[in-house]
Amino acid sequence: MKVETQNARPVKSDVDGITTVGQEALGVLAGLSSDIRWAGEVIDRPGIYAGLPIGVYHSDCCAGPSISSSGLREIAPPDGCPLKYWDSSYLNPDRAQQEVKEHFSLGNAVHTLLLGETGFWEKFAVLPEEFPDFKTKAAREWRDETIAAGKMVLRREALEQIEGMANRVANDRTFRDHLDGRVERSIIYQDRTGVWVKARPDCIPDDGYVADLKTTNDASDRGCANAVKTYGYHMQMGLIGTALEAVTGRRVTDHVLLFIEPKRPHAYSIKPLDNQYVWLGKRQNRAALNIFAECIERQFWPTYYGSGITISPSDWLEKQIDNEPSIPSEAA
Repeated sequence: MKVETQNARPVKSDVDGITTVGQEALGVLAGLSSDIRWAGEVIDRPGIYAGLPIGVYHSDCCAGPSISSSGLREIAPPDGCPLKYWDSSYLNPDRAQQEVKEHFSLGNAVHTLLLGETGFWEKFAVLPEEFPDFKTKAAREWRDETIAAGKMVLRREALEQIEGMANRVANDRTFRDHLDGRVERSIIYQDRTGVWVKARPDCIPDDGYVADLKTTNDASDRGCANAVKTYGYHMQMGLIGTALEAVTGRRVTDHVLLFIEPKRPHAYSIKPLDNQYVWLGKRQNRAALNIFAECIERQFWPTYYGSGITISPSDWLEKQIDNEPSIPSEAA
């Protein structure tokens, strides 16, 4: 599989007249909503949007404060930190400058090729041969100008990785079928707290499952399990299901993560998520949404939830010390 333009899937007719928000009202309209072609307007109605650039998606694109899965995962208890979210949030006029991370560009490029999205070269640019890396001022200026023009930057060696990953799974029908659906869509709805919620799955299938593609250094069982916990993928999948149900009334029954390693031989794993795990993610999403709405209202963004709580030994450490014969029962 080469990096080239793919055929686009058709966009369904735009939806008119959906003005009521909230899950109950949208439930009445279940099955009636189809894709809304975004035309540059502020989003003030829930729906599945086509043509919404990723940069706009992460910006102030809604009629009120909005948040996506990445923000919710940064806020959510027990390990989240609202202050860290606020420091880089688009809502913060004094936000910290964010540097584009190369692995995000690599992941997006893999998605573009595997999911059949059009205009690869309209979305990505490869580092010119005159720049071996980004260490020089000229190379960094080229990178910044390219990003400012709306493209994601790739190193030359990344193209080989992208094609290698695509070729590895091209003949795996199960892997490909999981990614069969409408691509590059944004699901947006208004939560009961009043804030707008955004989800952007890799694809929206016609049946009751959702799948998402993840690049990882370790696609083994242990590696995949660690990635889910470390990056909160159970929360991300839970939000996609919640968003689809809010907008279409359709309940998601199965959630699948597709892990693939960027390095040769590009080993991969198809990992369904236990529904109980997804339910835990939905509970964390609910907590994060409540906290986000409260922080917006109070204009106060607290630090870690455990601040001020005494650190105690784990049961495992206490038992290890108690069972170690060389450690006396009395303190010095």
